[in-house]
Amino acid sequence: MSKNEITLTPYLHFHGNCEEALNTYQKILDGKVEIVQRYDNPAMQAPDYYKNKILHAKFHFANYDVYASDAFPVRAENDVNSNVALSLSLSNLEMAQKVYYLLSEGGKIGVPFAKQFWGDWHGNFIDRFGIRWMVNVENDK
Repeated sequence: MSKNEITLTPYLHFHGNCEEALNTYQKILDGKVEIVQRYDNPAMQAPDYYKNKILHAKFHFANYDVYASDAFPVRAENDVNSNVALSLSLSNLEMAQKVYYLLSEGGKIGVPFAKQFWGDWHGNFIDRFGIRWMVNVENDK
């Protein structure tokens, strides 16, 4: 990384289902999951039932990285998700429809994927893991 280069990497927090979520995203987005650490390190003082949960993972797809973890059990009791959404922009309408359908399956639809009044295709939802997504295809006029 050069001296002036800045990167932004989203960091997602889950309620104990991080590995399942990342494996789902990996299949849909043709990515790769790298589990860096689990809560089994004695320094974490995690309860036994949480030792196999994800302390830190990296998900890579296309040219992007996303970090993720299971929130520590005490923190997981609170809502760990915020007002941030992951926005995917695709150039292929058919692929965008597929990604929208697969990622939203079992979740809560906000806006169904359709051509919108501004001319682009767009839809948004909260997936079954509690992560907000937006899927977009620009109008190709």
